[in-house]
Amino acid sequence: MNNLQLRLVQAIQFQFKYRNLLSFIFVIFIVFASDILFHSFSPNLFEFLNSSFNIGSDYHNNVDLTFAPEIWGGVLAMVLGTLIIVIAIAAESTPKLMDLFVKDWISLIYVWFLIIASLHAMVIMYYFEPLGRISSVILNSYIYLFLASILALPYIFYILLYSKTSNVVSTISKMIQQSILEMKTHRVLASMESDIIVEEYQKEIMGMLDQLDDLLASVDFKETQTEIIAEISKIIQLYVIEKPQFNPKFFHLTETIRHNATFRTYTESQYQEMAESQTFYEIKVFRLLGNAYIKMIENDRYDIASLIPAELVDVGKTCIKAKNDLIIANVNIRFNTLFRFAMKHAYKNNEPRNLYNLAFHYSNMIQEYSKSGLVDKTKDCYDKFKFYANDIYKNAQNNPSLYFIVDTLTFELRKCQVLAHELGWSNEDQMHLLGIVLQLDNPPGYSKDEVDKGILGGNNGTRRIQIGLALFYLSVNKEEFAEKIALDYLDDISYFDEKTFRGNVETQCFLLSIFGPTFWEDTDRGNLNIYFAPEKDRLPQFKELIYKLMDARIEELERDVQYLALEVDKIIQKKQKQDGFLNDADKDKLEDLQRKISARDLPDEEHKIEWISIHDLLYTLICIAFFADQEIDETEKMEIYDTFKHFATDIDENEFNLGFGLATNKFIELGTEEERENYYITSLNSIKQSFNNENEKLIEVINAFIDIANADDFIHENEITLINQAINEWKLDVNLIKNGDNNKLQLVSN
Repeated sequence: MNNLQLRLVQAIQFQFKYRNLLSFIFVIFIVFASDILFHSFSPNLFEFLNSSFNIGSDYHNNVDLTFAPEIWGGVLAMVLGTLIIVIAIAAESTPKLMDLFVKDWISLIYVWFLIIASLHAMVIMYYFEPLGRISSVILNSYIYLFLASILALPYIFYILLYSKTSNVVSTISKMIQQSILEMKTHRVLASMESDIIVEEYQKEIMGMLDQLDDLLASVDFKETQTEIIAEISKIIQLYVIEKPQFNPKFFHLTETIRHNATFRTYTESQYQEMAESQTFYEIKVFRLLGNAYIKMIENDRYDIASLIPAELVDVGKTCIKAKNDLIIANVNIRFNTLFRFAMKHAYKNNEPRNLYNLAFHYSNMIQEYSKSGLVDKTKDCYDKFKFYANDIYKNAQNNPSLYFIVDTLTFELRKCQVLAHELGWSNEDQMHLLGIVLQLDNPPGYSKDEVDKGILGGNNGTRRIQIGLALFYLSVNKEEFAEKIALDYLDDISYFDEKTFRGNVETQCFLLSIFGPTFWEDTDRGNLNIYFAPEKDRLPQFKELIYKLMDARIEELERDVQYLALEVDKIIQKKQKQDGFLNDADKDKLEDLQRKISARDLPDEEHKIEWISIHDLLYTLICIAFFADQEIDETEKMEIYDTFKHFATDIDENEFNLGFGLATNKFIELGTEEERENYYITSLNSIKQSFNNENEKLIEVINAFIDIANADDFIHENEITLINQAINEWKLDVNLIKNGDNNKLQLVSN
């Protein structure tokens, strides 16, 4: 049975390959067969004409029909002349038209009919008397010639329409789709056990796809380019739907695949990966679209370039419906590739327009993932948005128009955040995604010191969109989400004093209050205003929230200034040891620290504070945290503050800040390590006296020292030395050991 199916498919392939010869044989058979049949039935026909219309055979003999060959020559010349001119001219703008013409059954049959029928006329006219075949003369003159003449004009119109580029595109697309549909039929499934048939179908759909690619590269008409991209999208969507029903042998990488221009430069490992994933056709289509995208953006075809990611979204939807994760991943890869192309073009040509359009379509793809419950895929796309936004933000310093693209990316993810809420995603997932949105304008390892403060302040479009998102969360009673946005916004206070920052907040809120849903100019996305917030009635609630959080943040920043001062002192000490030399990294860090310190106004009251024993405690805590390993991280800062609050319950946070500043200045003023270590002993004795030698309280202090040492997951030898020094000075009956299980310090009694 399989052999029969194989022979059938081979026969079909034969007729496609040799249709020119087959059409010739078919027409010549029809002409001669019809001549023989007409001659056989001509006596009956003549008798009927004679009895019905008084037209006998003598009447036909008296009519001079020798004009027929000349008429045939005229018809043949008109048709072939028109055909050659039309095809030749059209082929200049549509290179693949000639290939299609020689495979068109209607054209082949009609042209062969004209040629063979004209030859038939010459033969019968020359041999009329010897053969005495009046029937052949009548058949040729009254039937063949009539059909040829009456069909000449419709055929010319057919060729004119056929040569239209859009019809060529449609024809090629239909042929590819027909081949794809054939591959799931029983006869083709069975016949694909033969490598020959596999190669034939691979060659068919790959070759015709290359034809569309060539047309896209050679045709400059926007209408045709649009149609080609749309047809390619239809083809790959149909392929994705029907692919599970193909014979697995179809995906074997034959010589047809290896010799195709798309894969000619692939390595053996790439071939192997493509064979295992069975994605050679998808990869070819996506690379074709990617190449087209590059061409369109370089030729300023913004609308056509935007169509490519739009079609990719439709392909992605089809992949989601087909539950084909592998092709979904390829769609994502292609989106990210297009983003990289658009970014390079934007940086080089100072043209962010393609990025603006691409962000819209990429966002649509993310929303489709969200609607389908693909949480991990959505998170992955958010991460890519963050990556691109960070890269664009860093390059926007030399090209300020790119800041708008960061705003656009934030706006697109804002839509996704609203959708995630409407879809009822878990708060944990929504909060994770929100955290990524808030990082779009915060590139890691990038300092905003040189950024125009107008961009960071009241003109910051990204912040305005984030505030709009916070208003949405307040409107749906998700205050913890709004608070997260407000806390992130407060990071900008590092670059402004309190008065300026308040002015920035007021400016942003004012703009949000007056902006409408439409923009006063038209863009590629219409006149949508991305800075519009429908929930503007929540602005007072947001301002109340951010000002409440701002007070706490300012206190924290003022406290952090003391830590920054320690960092500055460390670099200065390093500079002194290196005879005044610092490398570039240390110089940049020193400048950054000094700028942050100058941004905060240190309280004047700290100079009026009298040194008391609690300040000795702060001094020793600083020594354990900083003097030991020259670093203080956030966990150590919290331990210092918690220890201070434990032993000074009647002192508020402001007094802690003042006291901590006093202790820090003391540490810095001492200057040398020897003087600082000596004062550490002095402070230990002062603490001992203030606690009246109560061992329990002193052990609590030792435990606080240990907590600071354990806080950063790295136990420095200097920390152990300082803690043991305190134990010895206070003559405590305890030993400091390192736990073998968790490598942490702990106290044990003797």
